[in-house]
Amino acid sequence: MNTVIKPIRTTILHIRSKDAKLIGNLNSNFSVDLVSSIDSNENEEIHAQLISAEIPYSCYNISSAVNNNTIIYDTNQTFTFPSQNYDVKELLRIINENATFPFEVAHNKYTNKLTFTNNTPDSHTINWTSSLANKLLGYGLADDETIASSGTTTSLCMLDLATIHSIFIKSDLAAGNVISTRAGNSTTLQKISIDVNSYGIVYLNTSDYRTISILQKPSISHITFSLTDQNNNLLDLNQINYEFSIQFMIYPKNRPQERRAIMNNERPRQQMIVQPQPKPEVESNEVAEIVETADDTHPVENKTHIEKVAEKTILDHIIDNL
Repeated sequence: MNTVIKPIRTTILHIRSKDAKLIGNLNSNFSVDLVSSIDSNENEEIHAQLISAEIPYSCYNISSAVNNNTIIYDTNQTFTFPSQNYDVKELLRIINENATFPFEVAHNKYTNKLTFTNNTPDSHTINWTSSLANKLLGYGLADDETIASSGTTTSLCMLDLATIHSIFIKSDLAAGNVISTRAGNSTTLQKISIDVNSYGIVYLNTSDYRTISILQKPSISHITFSLTDQNNNLLDLNQINYEFSIQFMIYPKNRPQERRAIMNNERPRQQMIVQPQPKPEVESNEVAEIVETADDTHPVENKTHIEKVAEKTILDHIIDNL
């Protein structure tokens, strides 16, 4: 009989960032020591799943933490954006009010592109290949540009102020079934979509696919976590605290098809070969009796009585030969 494979036992771990031991200066990288370890036996395996998260969106869209805050010009000169949140108006103000930066910047709201104009009597070079703000400003893979006096340059791509697309919660739990395009085997427990504006709270919601990680460790007593953006930059949440919860489930080790059934929360497929059975012989007087008592509808299955008796007889033969 097909059955849903259920965990042998389950443990819920609730994590508050303010209770954790920080690794470095950012509270997006920390470790926790469990009072009681989560253990599995030799014939068992541990599955982990993030079941809730409440993370304030307190990181800036331009900052040193996101690695998008500098423009290098004239080889060794640096313009640095202060770490903060920016819209188009604030971005232009910060650039155009800087007395030492040799360019004035304008924004075309219809194309969402920037134009840099050299307002000095000398030519100047923007070193896009060594700048960090090139993708932000629409100059992604642009080569270095030398711009003559009164000359201009316009970005090929759009200004991108939506710099953090999602939050990746990662750990050192060594999952065996999660990969990424960045580095093959991935340490990611869950990717959370950001669907709020700055200063709101990012929740793990119903639109986020819930990842179930099959762990390679037989025992868990110490865990290191990190919260990053899509480019693997640690999030600078400005020391605002957050919470998330993980469910650990102990399963018996299973064949691959049963494991897939656990991951997909469906019944495992089992192949059953049924040999063709001879049609059951029915005495003529029994047939007559069945026909006489048959009616147009069965009160439960909407089948005639004769159909029900025939199906039951065939099923009994199949069961007897299993």
